[in-house]
Amino acid sequence: MDARWAAPEITIARRGELPFLVEHWYLGSRTRRYMMVRRFREVLKRADLKPGQRVLDLGCGWAYGTHWARALGCTVAGIDLGLDQLCWARGGLPQGGGLGLTQANAKALPFRDAAFDRAFSVEMMEHVFRPDRATVLAEIARVLRPGAMVALSTPNPSSPIEAVKRAAVGWPALRRRLPSSCFPEAADDAASYHPYRYHHPLTPAELRQGLERAGFAVQGALRFLWVPKTLPDALLGAGIAAERAAERVPLLNRLGATTLVWAVKRGSAS
Repeated sequence: MDARWAAPEITIARRGELPFLVEHWYLGSRTRRYMMVRRFREVLKRADLKPGQRVLDLGCGWAYGTHWARALGCTVAGIDLGLDQLCWARGGLPQGGGLGLTQANAKALPFRDAAFDRAFSVEMMEHVFRPDRATVLAEIARVLRPGAMVALSTPNPSSPIEAVKRAAVGWPALRRRLPSSCFPEAADDAASYHPYRYHHPLTPAELRQGLERAGFAVQGALRFLWVPKTLPDALLGAGIAAERAAERVPLLNRLGATTLVWAVKRGSAS
């Protein structure tokens, strides 16, 4: 693996209340850390980040991706609708106050036109209110210069875990047996919408079509990640080997847990 895609190590003191994604994923089991890091690595690689670029991290959460992009030499801005994780990141991450974190809604980005060379998002689009998704993608296009790259990931609706989640919505006994998860049950009701409770993943076709309509030319798509988050750490090596094998098998590789699509904004780069 290229050394620049080695995950940055972040020292996090276990003090106060930690965001869920920090406590249960980054500081959780080796298996959960592997899953989280791989999602970010695949997205950042397809975003084609390079030193000196101006980069936007959409739905940055506790700013792990923002931190990684900065470690790659980029000038980064991170936005998220939830203020709690942003506040923690500013004080809990090394040099967190300089990460350029802003509370904002992705459907009205607080940046000028063509302000960024790259944009990426890891597991945000499924939390975007469905009636707002076209507006969000149009806003991403607006703040990117022509020729800029965007890479977006979201859970794959065709994966076994998403199928189980859909079944669990109507089967309480199954739901109680599942580890903490977001379920696809929130209605498209603006009055009750909350991003942490809203979970409606996009199909690869929906993501492709949305990007094309917003002014992007799709460059590629990938479905990956087979290791379950409940896999014991002692079996992680075997799980990764099985994952790599599954991702090489036609048809079977369409069932990976995560969908990733990357695209270039149409127009002539200046």
